[in-house]
Amino acid sequence: MASDDTAPAADEEQTIVYLGNRQPYVYGPGERTAEAGKFCTTVKIPASHALMEAIHDIVGPSGIWATLSADAAPAWVAAQGPLGAAIAGVLASHYRCELRDPEPETGA
Repeated sequence: MASDDTAPAADEEQTIVYLGNRQPYVYGPGERTAEAGKFCTTVKIPASHALMEAIHDIVGPSGIWATLSADAAPAWVAAQGPLGAAIAGVLASHYRCELRDPEPETGA
């Protein structure tokens, strides 16, 4: 059986980013529509990613935020894990949004 070299080791903690999403895209057959409300977009950062690589994956022109939200900026950001504090700080500054402590039990 071949091993999966891209999977993080079992004891390696993963960074998780939470973004307050007021207008997520909902994907249906052949269409993409925005749905208003209070949602949380959760992003799991690969353990192999460096800080700026993770930031680019979220804020880049074809990044996670552009793909999953019709809103210009998240309402808030929180993160946990090895890169959590750094990523949350950069994203809060970039988007000029509230920086929160993560609340994993609520998905935010």
